[in-house]
Amino acid sequence: MAWRGLEGEDLKNNIRQLVIDFEPHIREAGNFEIAEETLLHLEENEQHFHRFEFVKQLKRKIDEALSPLIEDEIEKFAMAGQVDTSGQETLVSKITQCVIHSKPYCDMSRKMKRYITEAVEELIKNFDAEFGSGKHKETSDPLIYHRHSHHVDSDEEESSYDSSFHQGMLLLPNSEELQSVADKLHKSRDIQSKTEAMQILNQNMPADFINSDYWPQIRKNLLDVMTEPEELLTHLPLKFITRAFVTTSPQTREIYTMLAEYLIGQFQTRKGTIPKIKNGLDITNSAIAKLLKAFRLLNEFQQETTNYWIRYPDRYIEEILESTLNLFSIHQMGGPVGTSAQLSPIHFIAIIDPKAQWFIKWMHGNYSRHRLLKLLEKYRPIVVNAVRHCLDFSANRKLPFDLMSDFSDTYSKINVGGGRRSYYAGAELEYAYFIHSVHLLGRLLCFTNGRKFFPIKLKDSEDPITIKKLLVSLVLVVVDPSSFTTPVPRANSLFYEPATLVTEILKILCSHEQTAEICLYKDEITTALLSPVSQFLDAQCNKTETEGEEVEHNSPGESTLLHIADIVSMIASSTKGRRHLMYGERKDIFTRTKSSAAHIIAKFTKKALLGEIPRDGGTAPSKNVIGAYLYICRQLYNTCEGLLVLYQYELHNVIVRVWKEAFRESERTVTPTPSDNSSSDSDSIVTARHGNLDINAWEDTLRDNLLNFASSAKGLLLLQQTGAMNECMSYMYARYEKKLQVSKCEKFGYGYMVTQVAATAPGMIALQKTGYIKSLISEMWSVLECGASDTPLFTPKSWSVDTIDRSSHKHLIRLLNVLSAFPAVYEVLANKPLPSKPEYGFREIPTTIVDFVDRLIMVDSDAKIHSLFNFEQSHTFGLRVLSVMICCLDTFLLLQSQYNFQEILLSAQEDNHYPKENIILDLLSLERNHILVRSYLIGGPSERILPPRTIDENKKNGVFSFPLFSSYPVPREYVPSIGGRSTVKQESDVKRKVLGLFTSSDNDLAKFLSAKKPEKGQAWLDKCKTLFSKMLISKPDMLKGNLLQQLLEVGVPIMSKIQDVFPLLEYTGTDSALKGLKLSPLQKNGIKMAIRYGLHLKVIHNDVTDRLAQLLRQCSYYLKQQQKAVDSSIEYLHSVYGGFDWFAATIFLMFGGNLEKSWNFLHKFSTLGCSGYLWIPRLHCSVHLPSDLMCSGISPLFSSTGHNIELILQIELPLVASAFKMSGFTPAQICFHWLKQCFWNYLDWTEICQYVCLCIVMGIDYQVYLCCSILKHLQKNIMEHMQTQELIIYLKENAITGFHSSNYMTYMIGLEKKYRDTIFRDMLNITRP
Repeated sequence: MAWRGLEGEDLKNNIRQLVIDFEPHIREAGNFEIAEETLLHLEENEQHFHRFEFVKQLKRKIDEALSPLIEDEIEKFAMAGQVDTSGQETLVSKITQCVIHSKPYCDMSRKMKRYITEAVEELIKNFDAEFGSGKHKETSDPLIYHRHSHHVDSDEEESSYDSSFHQGMLLLPNSEELQSVADKLHKSRDIQSKTEAMQILNQNMPADFINSDYWPQIRKNLLDVMTEPEELLTHLPLKFITRAFVTTSPQTREIYTMLAEYLIGQFQTRKGTIPKIKNGLDITNSAIAKLLKAFRLLNEFQQETTNYWIRYPDRYIEEILESTLNLFSIHQMGGPVGTSAQLSPIHFIAIIDPKAQWFIKWMHGNYSRHRLLKLLEKYRPIVVNAVRHCLDFSANRKLPFDLMSDFSDTYSKINVGGGRRSYYAGAELEYAYFIHSVHLLGRLLCFTNGRKFFPIKLKDSEDPITIKKLLVSLVLVVVDPSSFTTPVPRANSLFYEPATLVTEILKILCSHEQTAEICLYKDEITTALLSPVSQFLDAQCNKTETEGEEVEHNSPGESTLLHIADIVSMIASSTKGRRHLMYGERKDIFTRTKSSAAHIIAKFTKKALLGEIPRDGGTAPSKNVIGAYLYICRQLYNTCEGLLVLYQYELHNVIVRVWKEAFRESERTVTPTPSDNSSSDSDSIVTARHGNLDINAWEDTLRDNLLNFASSAKGLLLLQQTGAMNECMSYMYARYEKKLQVSKCEKFGYGYMVTQVAATAPGMIALQKTGYIKSLISEMWSVLECGASDTPLFTPKSWSVDTIDRSSHKHLIRLLNVLSAFPAVYEVLANKPLPSKPEYGFREIPTTIVDFVDRLIMVDSDAKIHSLFNFEQSHTFGLRVLSVMICCLDTFLLLQSQYNFQEILLSAQEDNHYPKENIILDLLSLERNHILVRSYLIGGPSERILPPRTIDENKKNGVFSFPLFSSYPVPREYVPSIGGRSTVKQESDVKRKVLGLFTSSDNDLAKFLSAKKPEKGQAWLDKCKTLFSKMLISKPDMLKGNLLQQLLEVGVPIMSKIQDVFPLLEYTGTDSALKGLKLSPLQKNGIKMAIRYGLHLKVIHNDVTDRLAQLLRQCSYYLKQQQKAVDSSIEYLHSVYGGFDWFAATIFLMFGGNLEKSWNFLHKFSTLGCSGYLWIPRLHCSVHLPSDLMCSGISPLFSSTGHNIELILQIELPLVASAFKMSGFTPAQICFHWLKQCFWNYLDWTEICQYVCLCIVMGIDYQVYLCCSILKHLQKNIMEHMQTQELIIYLKENAITGFHSSNYMTYMIGLEKKYRDTIFRDMLNITRP
């Protein structure tokens, strides 16, 4: 066995180095015993323990000697059958004991001890020679101290660009030695004496000298030594400073200020040695090399000291800052290349630290930033000269500098490590200064106090330099096509290329939204930034105007356009940045201008996609450029505001057109086959594959940007109309499955997009085709029951104590998000029976929504129960899903009419009790009880009582105070008495009206409606709006019953004459025709619910089921006259409206069950534009809609109302909009749910009636304002439930408690003033193609 590194001289050297490196640990120990204990536990506390050569060699030897033995022992135990994970620790201890007592281990241990003992004895015998260079001084401390540092070569002429912290030794000097050192360093002494003194300094701890009484004298003499021209003394003072900087003691302040003072002296008293800019910098000059080393030390300390300077008194940081700024303020006002100006300290620091990392670190924490900015006021020339250099560089960027095309590359070698430089030209030095200045100013502008330095007055400038002027000059460096470009750019040159550097700085400014708003969001800056893009468009216009005449244009290069795209995309990543791009500096969202940045970018992108630029035969933008600008457009149009601005460019159609062309091109790409000419075939194969990869990447780019239209409700409609919904969903699912973030500026958003898509029937079809639904159910099943694999787990899952534990809660929310909207549920469940198999396999995993309903919700057989590993938990999960689903009344009616789930749950309750006893209280019985009550009773927050899902052990009257039941109707405890409430009493209103108890002051609206000679047309409507809004604000309790009925009866005929959008068709239904019109089971169940609700409210007083059925038949027949058959794969469009007509039922109850009045109202109401949004079946497959909108299967209530709600939320309630985004649920979806069923189960009856009248009288845009008011009312609760990740459950299961439209009428009027022009027009344009 080889003992390399563990015997002889090698072992001695390794142990010596080990002792030196462990010196700090020895110093920290107070006595020998503590030192010994520290060394014994060194492996636990020293993170670099295993990197030491002695440790590595020892580990190698142990592995070499004992590994075969350990493997043999493990194999023996394995063959004996004793390898068991449960007894792993016992097994390890047994093998360890066998190895320790083995002969190879004993032999190795004995030899190791002998070799180490010999080496240690020799080191102790020659201690002074091994560990010190001078005479060993006796000391009372039994511990021997050594200085820990990095190992370096003995060559003193090391590169100043490597790490500057070197090693040294330590001896503790006495006062006589300190005096001797101070005397020997005096400038009058000879070189040999100074050298000896410096060696003593470098052999001891710097702190011992700094803390002594002789330090002022030593410091003064050191400064003299540092200025010595002698080569022998050049490196010794810098080595002393380096060793001092290794420590983190407060004494480093003294060393730093001394170094700064030395450098100040070099620039102030010996200016002759500082070269001029035009002469460049020759590093081979010993004086210059010495200066560079000193600056390197200075800069390294600047970057390290930030880690610990907060530990020391304020004087520490103040002296460091003061000395630094004092040095850097020495500035000879370097001008353009060719002048006689001398180099300044910042020229040197810019070579060492071009990106001003020292300044960036000092500005990071408030502790240093506050003091630094305060001191910069005193040393203002530093900032002024940085600004001057940036402006000069920008102004002179067109000068024909010979070195401009090369110095960025050659300069980078010093930092990248490509070789050592010996000379820097003047242009390079000025460019380094420019880089340093840009980074310094970029960090300065990020802070409020930093921006206070502007405006800056320059001597040779009449006008002060503002932030805007500075940034415009920097932008010109990026956008000017004549900037410094090389014909064949090198890899390193791009890193220090001016446009790239400035782009990074501007992107950093953009990433701070507040800073960007103050500094960057200015029209002048944006115009300058987009000037190359405008140049493309202007060139096209000029070409058109000159009618074929050749006009020369310097088209911007690809890198320039990509730099601009990077900056603009960073601007567009924030809300305020997007608004600046769309509306300009004023941010007036109601000003329609086509000159804003968003329009310029959209025009450029559209024309570039279509290949329309340039028309003069120049170079067209590459696909990379087009993709970058298309991404900016996407950042805009995936918000409601942006889509509103960019809608006119029809980018969705353009993208689809280009994508189809790319798809056809990729299909035409044929894989080449080899032939005789192998070399040429090889080249063609490589070229073809490369081209195929390019076209596939371009396809993905187009699909990705097209997919993002699905971020908003109207955008989803546009995506569906392109016919590319399925392809985009496939692309999204592929990325979603890989857990990829949405884009470089968006970390999440696919969950939100899935929910938006799943709110529509075509979206659900697309999600099914991609496999998303199957994957969703499979993942959910693997959490609740089992996965597809039969591999058993060694560690069982933790037993949950929660009803829905954390692991399954995520899957619950994901499933609810896609089953929230009725059109989507109808698409996956309508006319689909349950499998109801006689038996199920234990590992039979459901793959569809129907299978999920069958296995976990409709658990009505022993086969289903026995097929579940965790019956109670899984069935509870299914019931929770059912509870949220039936909050949508249409979904409830569909499930009940197809699957009779109420009977199944009642039967389960009946079976869940002991003979002659009450129903057993358990998790499932409480869940079933909650669902049975929720699905039977209709009512707002004060009109029904829902039982809890849990028991309360602290209640005095029992753990559960509500009765369980196994048959309908529900017990009285769940039905509050509302008979005495004035909000639903109508007869009293009639009597008061007859008796004349309403005075004009009490009810101006009633008097206005009863006028014998009413005003006509728009004047009547305007006055009606005024009276209605005043009464709703001041006396909302009087807006009820017959007054609202009278308002509808009188108002709608007048409105139909001045606001008709749809034609009034003659009703052609006959009794025989109506009798042949059969109501579906869903509609029959809906009628029962509506009648039950009306009787509960006492707005009807007997069973008028037949009247309501007759009204629904008449409505269905009348609307069928205006429908046409649709050839579509969407189930939702195949027949008559699949849901229940909640609006007709609402009107029926508002008119007290009067069939004739209800029908007359609905017939005339059908001509109004608002009927399309209040009366949902009105526009189902309607001939009045454009064919593409009708065939989309997306309701205008979703695509228009929902979209406009999200538009206002993003502007007025950004916190609410963000909460929805983070929850993966959409405002459009919950509002679509509320509005589709006329707020039944969410608002009390009076509020529902006022909602109907509000939208009819004030305008259908009030539907949007009302929903925004509700979300504003719920803002606190929305934020809370967003945190608990159950927002969708809260919004769907809970009524809107405490909301009254009267309280928000003023708010809604304010929204009307701001948004009516946009929203009202959009909602009434649904009939136009």
